[in-house]
Amino acid sequence: MMSVVHCQLQILCTAASGRGSFSGRKPCRQLSGTSIIPLLLKTSDHHSFPAALSIDSGCRPLQASLIPTTLPSPYASRLSWFAQDMHFNMVPWRWASRAIFIYFCCLTLAAEAHEYHPPPPPPMYACEDVSYYYAPLDSSKGQALKRKLHSIISNHKSLSYREVWDALKILDAADVDKPEASSDIVEIYSLKVVPKALAGKPEGWNREHLWPRSYGLTRRPSLTDLHNIRPADVNVNSSRGNKFYGECNSELHKCLKPANKEAAPGTETDDKSWTPPMPVRGDIARALMYMAVCYGHHQPDGAPALQLSDSPSIRNREMGILSTLLKWNRLDPPSREEKLRNERVCKLYQHNRNPFIDHPEYADLIWTARSRIHQNHE
Repeated sequence: MMSVVHCQLQILCTAASGRGSFSGRKPCRQLSGTSIIPLLLKTSDHHSFPAALSIDSGCRPLQASLIPTTLPSPYASRLSWFAQDMHFNMVPWRWASRAIFIYFCCLTLAAEAHEYHPPPPPPMYACEDVSYYYAPLDSSKGQALKRKLHSIISNHKSLSYREVWDALKILDAADVDKPEASSDIVEIYSLKVVPKALAGKPEGWNREHLWPRSYGLTRRPSLTDLHNIRPADVNVNSSRGNKFYGECNSELHKCLKPANKEAAPGTETDDKSWTPPMPVRGDIARALMYMAVCYGHHQPDGAPALQLSDSPSIRNREMGILSTLLKWNRLDPPSREEKLRNERVCKLYQHNRNPFIDHPEYADLIWTARSRIHQNHE
């Protein structure tokens, strides 16, 4: 915060400190008997502040004073006077003004404070402070960790379907550093870069629910949760349908590779499962884990609780395959793009986070033992 202070400056010689300088910007000028010498105060951390030396040529003895300037309080509080009411006895005005000008040009400002760094603005939403956001978790694991995460992330803003369209154009923009300026988005299954303008068009892209609607997404907020929705090619999205995620077993099922002619390399599908491209397998796994935690308990509006399982079931609202998702989470850690997306969902839209992007290890702490028990029974 800037504050106007009547600062009296402690000034040392350049040769003595070498920390900064006073420099005149232009020759002094006469104003009704008063001459003004413009100065530029330069601190050791490269901040510059305008000032001026005022010399009253009508006074005898001659008087010079430093005109108050505007400084940040961290500097102003550490400055002391040197140049107020300087008196010059019996010195011709012309020589005095030149001498003073030269003198101040060779002086330096001794900034006795440490380098000044303005404090960051306080977070607007709790999710912006990651360490504070997850502080209640302590060393919990298993279902206790799942319940605590649910209490942290479930109370978030609910979006309309219209707001989802607009949000995806920012969250999944091709240029992750300048999403507003980017004219394209990246599709989740094809990994193609396509124009934002093709949103909702038959030849374009639409909103893909990674956790399918038929597996228990009946209404908002789960139906429009941005952590679960990505842009997808219309044709590829149709091919995926409501298949659960897993890896194709070519020995038991007919496996199509790639999963669709428009899908990216590495995709696979059979009559029940869908394998996304390698670069986003971890992203999708963490999105489904988020859904199972955020909506995995009794919902106040009566919506069904969502679960992950190694035996996916539409009737039981169980999505999967859990053991495969856990593996993808380990093999494909969060990328910079995924982390930025999580930050923007927090700051710009829902004001909550996907904890499995911030802490991928939470997945194994919650589900690994359960998945192993299920596999041993098979």
